This record gives sequence, C-alpha cells and structure tokens, in this order.
Amino acid sequence: MVDRDALYQRVAYLLLLLMGGYLFFDRAFAWFHVPGTPIFIGEVVLGAGLFVVYKSRKSVVFIRRSPAMQLLVVFMAFGLVLTLAGVGEHGQDALRDGALWYYGLFALVTGTLFMAWQPAYDLFLRWYTKVIPAFLIVGLARLVLANRPSWLVPDSDVPITSHKPGNIGVHAILLVAFLILVVAPGATRKDAVRNAVLGVGGLILVVIAGTQNRGAMLAAALVLIWLFFSARRARPLMGGAIALLIGALLLAFAVDLTVELERREFSVAQLWDNIVTLQIQNDSEELVNDGTVAWRLKLWDLVVDDTLTAERFLSGFGFGTNLAGRFGFVAGGDGPELRNPHNSHLSVMARMGLTGIGLWILLWVVWYRTLWKAARKFRYAGQDQKSGFLTWSMMAATALLINGIFDPSLESPQAAVWLWTIFGAGAVLALDANTGHWRERRPSWAETVTGE
Repeated sequence: MVDRDALYQRVAYLLLLLMGGYLFFDRAFAWFHVPGTPIFIGEVVLGAGLFVVYKSRKSVVFIRRSPAMQLLVVFMAFGLVLTLAGVGEHGQDALRDGALWYYGLFALVTGTLFMAWQPAYDLFLRWYTKVIPAFLIVGLARLVLANRPSWLVPDSDVPITSHKPGNIGVHAILLVAFLILVVAPGATRKDAVRNAVLGVGGLILVVIAGTQNRGAMLAAALVLIWLFFSARRARPLMGGAIALLIGALLLAFAVDLTVELERREFSVAQLWDNIVTLQIQNDSEELVNDGTVAWRLKLWDLVVDDTLTAERFLSGFGFGTNLAGRFGFVAGGDGPELRNPHNSHLSVMARMGLTGIGLWILLWVVWYRTLWKAARKFRYAGQDQKSGFLTWSMMAATALLINGIFDPSLESPQAAVWLWTIFGAGAVLALDANTGHWRERRPSWAETVTGE
C-alpha cells in the first residue's frame, strides 16, 4: 500500500531539487555522467512525477477544469505524433528534439501535486524565498568565472562553471518581482529592509547579465515596467532601488570600470551598446558590430521561407531534422552544428507548422487570461499574496518566453522545467479563485520568512 502523502512529498522535494540544480548550476547540472551514457536528471524526475500523475485522480480533475491545460495536452499530443513519425528516419534525434513539447508534462506534474498535496504550494514559496540570497551570490560568481579555466563535468566537455547569462538575468529579475509581489505583502518592517537589499542585489545582477545577453535585458525591462504599474505600494521602494542602481552605473562610467566576462566585457558602454542594438533592422550593413544578430536573422529568414511551403506549412519539418545544419549554420566558425534556429518559438513553427504555432499561441493566450482574471478575484478578496503569486507567474513566463526569442532555451531543461512548472502552478492556483474557497490564515511559509 503506497502512502500517497509520503509519495507526494518525496516527488515535491525532487522537483525542488531539480529546479534548484538548474537555477544554481545550469548546464552542469543537466545530466549524470556514467562513462559513455549520459543520464538526464530532468527526465528521471519527470518519470517520478508521472508516477504521481498515474497514482492520483487529481490529474484528470486538473485537466478537466483547466482550459489552458486542455490546450497544452492537445499541443503535446500533436508533438508526440510528429515525434513518433520522425523516429523511424532520425532515431534518437527525434526524441531529443521532442523536448520542445514533452517538458510540458512538468505542468501536469506540478498541477497534480498542488491539488493532491496541500502543503506543496507553501513548500514552493518557502523554498524559493530562502534560496534568493544564495542565488545572488552564486549567480554573480558564475558570471565572473564563466570564462575562467575550470574542471569539466565528468565524461563531457562542459565546464562546471558553464552558465548561460540569459538564464541568470531572467532569474535575477524574477527574484526581484517575487520579493515585491509575494514576499512584501506579508513582511514586517524589518524584513522590508532585507528585501530591499536583496532587490538591489537582484537589479545589479540583471545589469551585469544584461551586458552579456540582450534577451535577458529586454525581459528585465518589460518585467520592471509591469511591476511599476501593478505593484503600486512598492513604487517608492522601486524608485529608490533604481536610483541607487543608476548612481552605481554613473560611478562605474566615471571610473571606466571594465571587467572581462565570458562573451563581452562588463561596462556601462557595453550595456548601452546592447540597449541600442535592440532596435534591429533588416539591412545587414546596419546591424550590430559583433554580427550575432545578423546571422540569427539570416537563419530565421531561411527557416521561415522553407517552412511556409505547400508540403510543410501545416505540420512543419517534424522532429529529428537538423534545422540549422540544413542551411550550413554552425556554432561559431568551427563549432558543432546547431540543431535549431536559435529561437524556441520559431522552432515550434518549423517543427510543428502553422498548426503547432497556432496551438502554442492559443494555449498561452488562454493561460494568461485565466491567471489575470484569477489574480483580480484574489485581490478583491484581500488575498494579496495569492494575487501576487499569479501576477509573478505571468511575469516569470513572460521573461522566459522573451529569452526564448534570442536563444533556444525552451528546448533545454534549465529553462523549460522552470517555465512549465510555473505554468502548472499558476493554472492550478487560478482554479481556486473560481471556487471561492480561499484560506483565511496566512500561509505557513510567510510565518517562517517573517519570523512571526
């Protein structure tokens, strides 16, 4: 006889361990290395999560009550059909490319856990609140050490310091938003000072990562604007933090502070250059100096033109075809062939055609609309923390989706597991707003954080 609560608890801790591993170590945490046989940690945890889905009837209830989940199931089913069709010709490559849709199963696992085991929601919030200070330190260290010689992950060519700056920048702005929207409503005055310090640290990390990655910088800018209009009580605090940040940047400019990082130097001039070059034009002669935008645009144009042909526009290339290698694109001058068009949303369209991209857009529209309405209901009911969590979920998904425009991040577990876990958590919490059965007590995680 399986103790279901014990099972749910173990899987919840496994999921948090997985998310923490990707948060702190990125690619270096992606797999175990038995010599010659990489074992992907995300897939192992997903298997444990699907066992929970199998053992709990709540998974069926979750899908039946959530229109966003229904659309996600259809999207994944279409992806499964295309993947199975590609296995015969492309073998393991088709399964690997299928990560674009099958990581969506983490949304089903998360939603089922939240419905079947009530402490899961509090556990997630308590855990995330506690790891914020550690991530600020580790994130900064990994940005600084990214281009320094380091040990490799056993049986691989991946340095243990390998970490995409875009992922660091996205997580940095997410922790700032979380502090303002979720932690601040239940914090004491003493905790407010602590949160302000952590928030400033998060903004500094965003700026440093923004010099290395335009996607993270754009995502952070949009989240900050969204925060300004949605968190009215926090505007004075946000204004003070941004003023301090601007002062620090002016000081760095005055002393000509320059630090060599992995891809580009950290300097005010480099940050400004990234801001200016976000205004991309199609004329290749007017593109940015480093050329990274030029080759992306050329690759995107070729993939779109090849996808929108009579034989491919409905279902795309399917899974297994090397979309970048098809046109001779490689990672750098002599690097390995890229498999995808360096844009996760374009990958959806190329691999799943107009049918797939239509489902992709629709499921996100429905998800955002559902969470937006639920957040308003919670706010009117005086449930500020739940309303804040749903708003944070929408901001988090937005930042991750934007980063997926500039990088094939949603095909990798480091970003995809976070995205779909947030999708499932937001979707299941939104269901509570429609029932009207809200808990009046403060969640236990808030009592732990504030020390009351």
